[in-house]
Amino acid sequence: MEEYKAGLERAGFFDVRVVPTKPHEVNAEILSQDVGALSEEELLALKGLSSSALITALRP
Repeated sequence: MEEYKAGLERAGFFDVRVVPTKPHEVNAEILSQDVGALSEEELLALKGLSSSALITALRP
């Protein structure tokens, strides 16, 4: 989120707010088709990695 916020600020926006609204669940079955089997530790590390967000900013 910080990278997204920084990008908007570099583009001239200010008062940038990024508020996560809904975390996405990781579908281990689908993911394993691309990367192979994942351990419980790896699955836990992915938790909260992706979410929807409400993004607001002002531009002069």
